[in-house]
Amino acid sequence: MTKIIIEVDDALAKAWNNGSEELRSSYEREIITLLKDLQKAQFGELLDKAGKIAESNGLTEEKLNKLLNDED
Repeated sequence: MTKIIIEVDDALAKAWNNGSEELRSSYEREIITLLKDLQKAQFGELLDKAGKIAESNGLTEEKLNKLLNDED
């Protein structure tokens, strides 16, 4: 894994540093989950945008399936 650095206010940094290793590990897992969810959401938005562009250019689901199943 790669470490990243985030800036937080002094109170949060103090709470983090004074927390137990178990608590910090738990929070790290939650933060990683949140970052993964954000990454998935951004990818989903990208796919939605690509779909809208394709649709505005006349690509329908039927045409896409024909292209994907065309063996020529």
